[in-house]
Amino acid sequence: MRRVPYSVLILALALLLLTSCKATKGLKGSLTSGVDDDLFSQVPPEDLQEVQKAEFDLKVAEEKVRLADLEMKLAPLQKKYAGYEKDLANKYRKKAAAAVDLAKLEAIDRSGLGQKEDNIKTIADLQAKRLKIEADMVKIKAKLDTTERRIKGLTKQIEEQAQKIAGMKMLEGQEEEAIKSPSIDEEEQKEEKVDTSSVEEGKTLF
Repeated sequence: MRRVPYSVLILALALLLLTSCKATKGLKGSLTSGVDDDLFSQVPPEDLQEVQKAEFDLKVAEEKVRLADLEMKLAPLQKKYAGYEKDLANKYRKKAAAAVDLAKLEAIDRSGLGQKEDNIKTIADLQAKRLKIEADMVKIKAKLDTTERRIKGLTKQIEEQAQKIAGMKMLEGQEEEAIKSPSIDEEEQKEEKVDTSSVEEGKTLF
């Protein structure tokens, strides 16, 4: 795996320290009610590493809560969308049934069967019924389109929030690796020391 440049990690750590300090000042509510801010302000910087890590973990936890909230909002929207789809399907069925009845009555009327006045009235009622069903379908389709846009927008927010959390975890892993692994400069200095010592040993042999 390609190692992240040390300078980049230093910059990332600096930014994290800055935001962690800001978060420490801002966490004076219920989460830090048992902490004496005056005493905490006197803690040396070298003893703040665990505090900063805990604050970072808190930030990740807060982002996870935001993600869960978004997912909770998405579920009822998807259920509502499915309900609109069912309503629209039922309207399609009713429209098709009305079209069948209308076609049958028109065929009867064209054949000169039944009472002409009754045929005309019944055909008019079926046509009105079909028009009402079509109007209802237009309203349902509008609700479907609106709900679909909301679902897409919320889905995008969820994806972005998940990526944000993944990025925070990746940054945390890189920071831990930077602390555990020696820097490139340190490795080069070690190699130089080894080369210098071997040369000096060679000189003593002659």
